[in-house]
Amino acid sequence: MPGLVIKKYREMRNFSQKYVASRMNISQNAYSKIENNITQLTVHHVKELSKILDVPITDLLNDDFEIHKPLAIPHAVTKTDLLKHIESLYRKIEAKHAGKHHSYIVAMSLIIAAESSVSTAH
Repeated sequence: MPGLVIKKYREMRNFSQKYVASRMNISQNAYSKIENNITQLTVHHVKELSKILDVPITDLLNDDFEIHKPLAIPHAVTKTDLLKHIESLYRKIEAKHAGKHHSYIVAMSLIIAAESSVSTAH
C-alpha cells in the first residue's frame, strides 16, 4: 500500500507526521489517513510528498509487492518442495488483488513458466 511506503520514507528522514502535514498544508489527522490508506492519494499529494521527502514519485507509488531474496537456500531441494513453494507464491500474489498491480501479469507468467519447468524436470 502506498501509505506504508510513504511512512517508511518519512521515518527514514526522521520527519514527524505533523511536520509533513504542515508542509502539505493539511492537518496531521488528514496526513495520518494518507499513511493508513484511508484517504486515496491525489496526483497533487504525490507530487508534494515527492518534494518534501526528496523521493522520486515512482518510489512513492511502489507497492509492497516485491520479491525478496531468501536468507538461505537449502542444499537439496526436491521437485515437490519447489512445486509447493511455487503454489505458495501463486496464492500470495493472488491475494494481492490483481487489479491493483501493474506487474501482476508478469509475475503470474513467471510463476506459470517456473511451474512448467519444474513439472517437466526429472
